[in-house]
Amino acid sequence: MLTKILSNFSEDELLRFLPKNSIHFALQLDAKDNQITENNSYNKNKLAGIVASVKQVDFIFDSQLRNKLIDRLSATQLAELFPSFELEPKNVTPKYYDAIISWANDNPEKFAELLGLSALYESKVEQDSGLESISCIEPNYGLYPYQQGISKQVFSQLDQNKKRVLIHLPTGAGKTRTAMNIAAEHLRQSENNLVLWLADREELCSQAYSEFSKAWQSLGNRATSLYGFYSSSTESLSGIDSGFVVAGLHKFLSLRKSDSRQLQLLYSKLAEKVTLVIFDEAHKAVAPKFQEVVQDFIDDEAFHADLIGLTATPGRSYSEDGLSEEDARLANFFYNNKVSMQISGYLSPIDYLVEKGYLAKANFKSLNYDHSGIAAYELRNAGGVETMTTLASNIERNRQILNTIIDECNLGSQIIVFACTVEHGINLATALAYQGIKAASIDSKNDTAESRRAKIAQYKNGELQVLVNFNVLTAGFDAPKTNVTVIAKPMNSLVQYLQMAGRAMRGFRSGGNKECNIYTVMDDIPEFQSVNIAFEYWNDMWVTTEEVK
Repeated sequence: MLTKILSNFSEDELLRFLPKNSIHFALQLDAKDNQITENNSYNKNKLAGIVASVKQVDFIFDSQLRNKLIDRLSATQLAELFPSFELEPKNVTPKYYDAIISWANDNPEKFAELLGLSALYESKVEQDSGLESISCIEPNYGLYPYQQGISKQVFSQLDQNKKRVLIHLPTGAGKTRTAMNIAAEHLRQSENNLVLWLADREELCSQAYSEFSKAWQSLGNRATSLYGFYSSSTESLSGIDSGFVVAGLHKFLSLRKSDSRQLQLLYSKLAEKVTLVIFDEAHKAVAPKFQEVVQDFIDDEAFHADLIGLTATPGRSYSEDGLSEEDARLANFFYNNKVSMQISGYLSPIDYLVEKGYLAKANFKSLNYDHSGIAAYELRNAGGVETMTTLASNIERNRQILNTIIDECNLGSQIIVFACTVEHGINLATALAYQGIKAASIDSKNDTAESRRAKIAQYKNGELQVLVNFNVLTAGFDAPKTNVTVIAKPMNSLVQYLQMAGRAMRGFRSGGNKECNIYTVMDDIPEFQSVNIAFEYWNDMWVTTEEVK
């Protein structure tokens, strides 16, 4: 139905729904010798279908776009969609359109249903449930043997009064599940215990909120409270005494800027009551943005809690010159105390995890293209704006990316793509939609929290085959069926590279795949492509307790 309604718009109007040059970008990639002809040009019906594919989420959640869509309903379509009006098309007047706009603003879920897109709104509702400020959890969430070993080692370290310990497990090995078992054990020890889970992004907080709910229903010995203090939550936390709190660092950061007195009162309350802190993506603890927020809290004179960190990369950067000063600060933050895993008979735990099906076997593949049209100086900075913009607009590079994705889609793959820029992500999604592939782009600039959740839900449900993103899905994104990652964004960050590669490495024993393909576009910029070596990279700065199996 959405495509039918969009067909009422002119070509020029339809083009305005898409970023400038997106369609031209798609046509160029589809053309031979970069020459656009009538054979590969678009017509209005195809253009309407592309807009429907790329922008369907926005027509649900963006009121301005929703209103434009309603205004363009034909009289016949209006009568068909709203039989309760008992109208003949000839009797349709402007007042009916005004009434529908008002109704749709109040009932977006019913409007989505009319368009056949009710699943999009339902996914939003499901995600929003994770933003409840407080709920009561009434008590199958087991651990694999190596996770049990990690858990035992953590408690052993804490029992020795070491106070802080970092859990180092490869991406996809179940850090969250391991930590939830530790948290549940801690809560079972005393009805007065309070666990604080810290994360920097909404997706990570939402995941933790949902995971603890599942974990405690299996592992709990009583009813307990679950608090959410992130995103749009308005819970004050003033009355907390025990239970599990999920808090967002951005929430604290916002309070620090707007109401530092309220934040200090909150810190004092938490410092007094919290008995265990779990820091997800713990390398963020020394990130410049959050360092002062974290330090303000743990430096409170009433703070007495143990602190556990979780990470696949116990550092913030990779350098051929060695470990950075920032990485050393991270090790010091956790008192140089790290719990990891070592499996007898295996050079790396990665090999063990792959062999046993906990992780997918990663096939690293290079995407090569003709660099002759790119000057060397344009590639001097892997993360720089000039380099990213240059690569994002290179036709030969983009054609190689597009053809690779299409080939994988024809094999039934579920694909995450990491784009160079916001515009690059949108353009790639548009080009894929032009080719008839169910794809969407996601970024923090153009997407609201609602549209981001909806697109992620679409991808997880299989309604989208490809999800292109820019700086959104690097960590904490859990979509086990993903079996292909296309890293089209150059970098020299080991942390980011591993996080991107890890999106496809969930093993079949954990609901994922036996193998996965990780494509890296080769831009003559240093990349890091050894997960095994990467796992061991930071070990020389830590006193590591290893679980040997």
